[in-house]
Amino acid sequence: MRKNNCLPKGTKSKPWAFLVVLMLMGTMCFAQSIHFNYTDGTNASYNLEDVRKITFDADVMNLHFWDGSLYAWNVSTIGNYQYDESSVNLQEWLNNANAWEFSVFPNPTSTSLNVRFNLPKEDEISIALYDIQGKLILEKKMGQKISGEHQETRDLHDLPPGSYVCRITGKQNSITKQVIKQ
Repeated sequence: MRKNNCLPKGTKSKPWAFLVVLMLMGTMCFAQSIHFNYTDGTNASYNLEDVRKITFDADVMNLHFWDGSLYAWNVSTIGNYQYDESSVNLQEWLNNANAWEFSVFPNPTSTSLNVRFNLPKEDEISIALYDIQGKLILEKKMGQKISGEHQETRDLHDLPPGSYVCRITGKQNSITKQVIKQ
């Protein structure tokens, strides 16, 4: 897990920093990446499809990624930011996302998990299981799959009981379902 704390703890944030996050959250449906320019002259860019959630600890903004990594910095170090929007029409994106069918069963499970999905068109697919903190537990890159129904079974014997998130990802869409391991 990587942290990038640019300023000492206790440094006060600028009020506009919280507006930045609210604007990001409102555009996540169609924004592709966010670019930060920091007051120390450095910069960073992040693909928003990789961001699981954004949290705050006092003046520290945390980006939690699906792979379990965490990037954190004091919000007062953000000089400016910009995001790049996708050229995909929002309605088209919603129609494609809603066309995916995805189920996990049995749920709750104690031994194995069946992942069934129906693709409206050919896509490159991967299936991943994350723990509640966002750490990647299992992943299978299934490659190019034709349109239609598919099913994959994953052995969960070695996993401890708890809540997990199963995520199926294509080139432009991803869907998650909660999984309970008993």
